[in-house]
Amino acid sequence: MKRSTENVPPFSSPLMVPEELLPLRSLRFAILDLETTGGSPKAFWDKKEIFHPASEITDVGVVKMCGPVIEGSYEMLSAIEGDLPPFIQKLTGITPAMLIEAQPWERVALRLSSEVEGRVWVAHHAPFDGSFLKAWLPQGLWHRHRLICTRLLTKALIPEAKSRALNQLCLLLNIHNRRAHRALPDAEATAELMQHLLARAEEKGLFRKSCG
Repeated sequence: MKRSTENVPPFSSPLMVPEELLPLRSLRFAILDLETTGGSPKAFWDKKEIFHPASEITDVGVVKMCGPVIEGSYEMLSAIEGDLPPFIQKLTGITPAMLIEAQPWERVALRLSSEVEGRVWVAHHAPFDGSFLKAWLPQGLWHRHRLICTRLLTKALIPEAKSRALNQLCLLLNIHNRRAHRALPDAEATAELMQHLLARAEEKGLFRKSCG
């Protein structure tokens, strides 16, 4: 589920890549995708004075890359304390029964931290994923890392794309997503999209050296 929220780190470059992160090919990336119980990591009251509890993370997927080279992947379901709405179950295929034996979020977060530490974080819709990462990960970990948005990179590097939605980009670029709206398959599709973006960036001379 992807909805715009705020609280992601600002970026000054038109490509959303700070100058200190270039050249891109020399970097190690963590391509992240989250599935959640709703659209907001914080509780809130709406205009009709209806209270909405904070949404929780149910599914985490990470693909690790060195430049365009995929190094490995990781996925884990997370137990939740609240309800899993029926429309989220239908969208993701995740059911309450699947989460009964899942690890509590604090254990998932510790494992996730070890997978993404020291890498440049990448998400296809950074405002959404970033808001949950900021709310649910240790603050020190969040503040030590940068988050790149592939939707915005797509706007700059794949101008022929009529839509920047992940499913539409998969059709355009012939990327196979084996199960949309599950964290690891979406992260895998985003990693392949990142490979296309890195190739486009290389054509524009944005980086020249490789991981060593």
